[in-house]
Amino acid sequence: MFAVYAKEPDQDKPLDSLAVGERPEPEVPQGWVRVAVKAASLNMHDIWTLRGVGIKPDQFPMILGCDGAGVLDDGTEVVLHSVIHAPGWQGDSTRAPSPTT
Repeated sequence: MFAVYAKEPDQDKPLDSLAVGERPEPEVPQGWVRVAVKAASLNMHDIWTLRGVGIKPDQFPMILGCDGAGVLDDGTEVVLHSVIHAPGWQGDSTRAPSPTT
């Protein structure tokens, strides 16, 4: 798939680590859905990742993606957000339980 991705961490010039090109199609984990991304943004979390903060160099290259919008396979339009809640959580995902619960 054609993507903008982070090729390596760069502490001093994080945006220089962005590259454009072909990447393997990601596998969709059990219980998740595939989203054809139509719009994306870089937020501060992405900049930290590009700088290598909190991530190991061997995890690059990687596709970023905390915020975006796209379409599911069935045509449903969705907004992507970085909130990842606990398996089985029901309710407002912006108020998901902490990782320790």
